[in-house]
Amino acid sequence: MAGSPSADQEDLLSRLRVREVAIFCLIALIAVVANLPREWIQDTLGVDYAILYGVLGSLVVIALFLYLKFFFFLAVVLLIAGANLPEQIAEGFGISKVPLVLALVAMVGVSLINAVVKLMPTGLEPKPRERSPEGVRAMFYAIERNNPVYAQKVLAMNFDPNLVHENGYTPLAYAALKGNAQLVELFLRYGADPTGKTRDGDTPVELALRKGHTEAADVLRRARQAAEARLAAERPGGAA
Repeated sequence: MAGSPSADQEDLLSRLRVREVAIFCLIALIAVVANLPREWIQDTLGVDYAILYGVLGSLVVIALFLYLKFFFFLAVVLLIAGANLPEQIAEGFGISKVPLVLALVAMVGVSLINAVVKLMPTGLEPKPRERSPEGVRAMFYAIERNNPVYAQKVLAMNFDPNLVHENGYTPLAYAALKGNAQLVELFLRYGADPTGKTRDGDTPVELALRKGHTEAADVLRRARQAAEARLAAERPGGAA
């Protein structure tokens, strides 16, 4: 079950990329067809020139709202407009249509290549956190020794700071119990959950307050409020 949201998200991203590639291909195809001789289009393809322009304009507007950045969209519009100028106007401005069409096709091609490259694994993707008992013990050792430098070295090795130790505490909860605000901030920075509970049902802020560690408690309280606000905003209708 834990992997289900991630899989759904990847599936959604794949569908969006396919849709993006499809609309770019359609824009390029119609732009090229629109630059063919008008008589050939109407006689051979049986397509009305006005309808062709209408479809092309609609696709460009859809691309604006769905996919393209504004300046890229503006460049595409200008290229399409230039490539479809009447012969007399194009000659008056000294504009050759062939380079404009080639530039338009190149821009769409680059976008397609970029989309394909994004689908390919590069080795730079975010890696899952190491769920290692040794990592948790190393973090607890850093807390016991009051050593933020050592704790940061452990966290930099991509160990999960939300794993529970054999004693029922997460590293964040144990740092709160010990009252080390610097370590508390460090664990929070590396993704520790301020709303998590110990095996006995205590939150980190409750542990800090119980021991009179006001500085650590203030840090945890702010982090918990931010986390709760973020969760509320992510719920359907939460922004309302």
